[in-house]
Amino acid sequence: MTRSMHQYFGAGKRTFRQGFTLVELLIVIAILGILVGLLSWGVNAARISILKRAQAAEMASISSAVEAYRTKYGDYPPDGTLWPVMEAHLRKAFPNILITELNILNPANAQQNSYVRNDNDQTNTHLFGGRVFDSAEALVFFLGGFSSDPQRPLSGPGGPFRTVGGSFVYNTQRENAFFEFKTNRLTLSVDGTTSTDETLFGEGVPNDLLPVYVGNGPTIQQGGVPIVYFDSRTYQIRGPLPNDDRYYFPFYTPGLVDQSANTSRNCARPFLSTDVNTARADKALRYANDKSFQIMNAGYDRVYGCQSVRNIVDNPNLFFLFTVPGGNAVQFNTTTFGFYTPVTPSAIRYFNPEFERERYVDDNTSNFIDGPTFAESQ
Repeated sequence: MTRSMHQYFGAGKRTFRQGFTLVELLIVIAILGILVGLLSWGVNAARISILKRAQAAEMASISSAVEAYRTKYGDYPPDGTLWPVMEAHLRKAFPNILITELNILNPANAQQNSYVRNDNDQTNTHLFGGRVFDSAEALVFFLGGFSSDPQRPLSGPGGPFRTVGGSFVYNTQRENAFFEFKTNRLTLSVDGTTSTDETLFGEGVPNDLLPVYVGNGPTIQQGGVPIVYFDSRTYQIRGPLPNDDRYYFPFYTPGLVDQSANTSRNCARPFLSTDVNTARADKALRYANDKSFQIMNAGYDRVYGCQSVRNIVDNPNLFFLFTVPGGNAVQFNTTTFGFYTPVTPSAIRYFNPEFERERYVDDNTSNFIDGPTFAESQ
């Protein structure tokens, strides 16, 4: 009798187990963990890369806006460091400006204008009549647009200020802007009439009307710091008195720090170049963009990466450590007031020599570098 097909095939049939062993399951979980980690790293790297390029693009747009401002008014905007520079600029840009308009910003009228601008200087070192406003506020003030009223460019329709009940408030409906600042990245109060930057960044006594702009990168809520602007006319300032040995270096330091001890590593100030100023007998180094301006974005780590060194009276024998492309610490000569060739040259194009070669400036962006960030500049 022949066997049934079932019997024939059933005799040789294999039995298969179901499910995974514990070891196999752990291997799968480990592999998935690695894949997720790689994916997260890739996503984060892509996010940072996109952010760097967004910052660089915005900086290029702001730089173009400053050049457009110069084309229209025949002068680069001041950075607020000195009132004489500010007054001369406003008179040149607006030949018919009223004295009452100038008085809005004049530091001599501090009591009258306590709600308009705040030149409180925590270091007490501003010269020539005081600071008008800080280098972050200057950017928004000048590029945000002025009124078409030739006599009242500041308080006329579309200007930076408007009056409510006899008092000035910030005008969020400014006209003739050179750069469209995103409102949600301006440090404005809820009602949009004053600025909160003094509270957020410790740059004065709260609060005045002039906001600062936190550009592409970390938002205000994420602790982002402002984009700052420096005018070449005030990169460094000799004391106003005959034989005055003071020298003031404009800087912007967000946060309440001991500036007199020069310990803050989150400070923005004008950068030096490695070019020698051949017009000087001492062959001192030039500043980067020594005839125009510097704009700086602290990047996604929110750190500008410089110390707030201020004048030679406080540190008569100190190496003034200014970040230099391709160099280390730069010596400051207290006799000729010039910066010299880096003491210890470095092959690294951009880094911060002031804090044991920690490269805080790698992700920073500026208008004088030739790459999206300092680290990528060649």
